[in-house]
Amino acid sequence: MAKLVQRYLAHRRSFGYLLCSQGYDLLAFARFLDRTAPGQPLSTKRALQWVNLKPVQAVTIVNRLNTIRGFARFCATLDRRTQIPPTHLTAHRSHRRAPHIFTEAQLQLILRRTKDLQPGRNPLRPLVYRTLIGLLVCTGMRPSEAVRLRDEDFDAATGTLSVPAVKRGPQRTLPLHPSAVQALQRYQSLRRSHYPLARHFFVGPFGRPLQMWAADGTFRRLVRGMLSNGSRPNLRLYDLRHRFATQWIARWSRQSAPLDHRLVLLSRYLGHHYFHDTYWYVQPEPSALQHAATRFEHYRDQIHSG
Repeated sequence: MAKLVQRYLAHRRSFGYLLCSQGYDLLAFARFLDRTAPGQPLSTKRALQWVNLKPVQAVTIVNRLNTIRGFARFCATLDRRTQIPPTHLTAHRSHRRAPHIFTEAQLQLILRRTKDLQPGRNPLRPLVYRTLIGLLVCTGMRPSEAVRLRDEDFDAATGTLSVPAVKRGPQRTLPLHPSAVQALQRYQSLRRSHYPLARHFFVGPFGRPLQMWAADGTFRRLVRGMLSNGSRPNLRLYDLRHRFATQWIARWSRQSAPLDHRLVLLSRYLGHHYFHDTYWYVQPEPSALQHAATRFEHYRDQIHSG
């Protein structure tokens, strides 16, 4: 079963999904199956046994069952005896947890802290993270998209950034503010002087591609001591994406100009394949975004009814 999990993860990751925590859970589940039911197909009973082995939050059980359900569909194409766990096995319903919304003061502190990062095996490390975080703040890119950028994806002449396809989102081109273009140019020039053979835009030790796990670990150190205003205790790089989206929606909702077409543009800018995915970014601040949420729901209903 562990080999099947590896095949499944490789298949999904070929489409741009990282599946970090899901991959960890599936491998643990596969080891459980290989230990308790070697050679047997995946079953709903075994899935429920595994998710209830240790006391965890109800939302964690739901998320793990969702992860197993996707893997089970993959297994069912290879073995008809596979049971796909049905939905609604638990009373709890899956929901997205509220993100942390960074304040301007927190962002300034994070950027100042990047200067104190130890270079280690990469003399550009402080600049790498200052540039990476600045790019995430001003574009709302997914962190996984940023670390996958290659040198040729940045076009200083046109002031644009070509973002490779990831998850369900298509490849897209982002226009950048002139200040962002200048910052990226300065970083790129220094990086090329230190690592002329590097092909990835953001680099780690010895000029190798920056890894997502390393970026997450460094960011945790940069936000140490900051209290979360979301439902998660830990602050994440991905929360910068939420700040970008909610900031723009809140600003537009206070203006008299039509909001609908701007929400469509934001959806495309964020790389959402489905328009309703953007609705999640209206929810974190319901008091500030209530007007936007009402108009958004009306526009979304129009699209679905059409």
